[in-house]
Amino acid sequence: MRKKGFTLIELLVVIAIIAMLLAILMPALSKVKKIAQRVVCGTNLKGLGTAQTVYAHDYDGRWTVQGGRTRPNLGNTFALWDDPQNNVRWNDPSLQGFTISVGTSLYLLVREADVSPKSFICPAGGQTEFDGRNDLNKDLVQLWDFGADPSSHISYSYHQPYVAGDTSQSGRTSGQSHRYAADGQRSASFAVMADRNPFFDPRLTLAAPGSFGQTDYMDKASFLNGNQDPAGTPPNWDNIQRYLIHVANSQPHDREGQNVLYADGHTSYETRSDVGTRNDNIFTPWNITPGQALGIQERLWRIGGSVATASAAFGRGTDDSILVNDGRW
Repeated sequence: MRKKGFTLIELLVVIAIIAMLLAILMPALSKVKKIAQRVVCGTNLKGLGTAQTVYAHDYDGRWTVQGGRTRPNLGNTFALWDDPQNNVRWNDPSLQGFTISVGTSLYLLVREADVSPKSFICPAGGQTEFDGRNDLNKDLVQLWDFGADPSSHISYSYHQPYVAGDTSQSGRTSGQSHRYAADGQRSASFAVMADRNPFFDPRLTLAAPGSFGQTDYMDKASFLNGNQDPAGTPPNWDNIQRYLIHVANSQPHDREGQNVLYADGHTSYETRSDVGTRNDNIFTPWNITPGQALGIQERLWRIGGSVATASAAFGRGTDDSILVNDGRW
């Protein structure tokens, strides 16, 4: 008597059914994973906001800004620890010319607010946790930055804390505190941190300043005509193509949106980047003087060469969020 078993055709049918089920389930599982990563990123950002509030209580309402007394410069080579023997001594105001990063200011949360470097990592961003290893065997709280490449250990952007390229602040170096650095006086709609600035993403092709093309964004009519609307003309948001909105969003979440931390401590996942005070684009600076009405350049996503480095971007007013991060120098 023959043993019962599956025939070849039956096995193929079973395999085909399993393959169909996987094809149906995989997109759903991928979506669940993306949502989970988004939630983790938002939770980390919320925690960083709480830590900033704790820090501000001890420093007259100011959020973290490092290096004011030593007159440092903002750049891409960084001092990692307090090392007098190698002329790296941050508490000596006579020393000048140090180079610090955006991460140097955020690292104050590690030094003084008991925040773990892991809290700066979004699982969708591709960065790795800073392990604190260094040649001098210093503890985490004795270091000053997230290693030699802070960009690889921080998944979030931060409202520009430094003077950067603001020539109106005469006598101050690029790495000193900016007059519009974040503090406890900002409105609830002011964006202070978020996922990384897309204009710092090396995969994004930048248009030449003043040019109009597929990397320079305004409302659809002006985009197609190649002309700029008059200053102050409200843009027609309904006519903006979906891909233009997505390119202006942060990269980690497939440019579908970004987690944003606001000055009152709440976080929100936003599907577009014009979510700052007065519909300010949180990833680009205003091109106007404080007090003027926002025109189309300030509300839409214009990419120019001056936006692609933290050393060039700075706030133009107390309502102007400009969230920057290290990288793309």
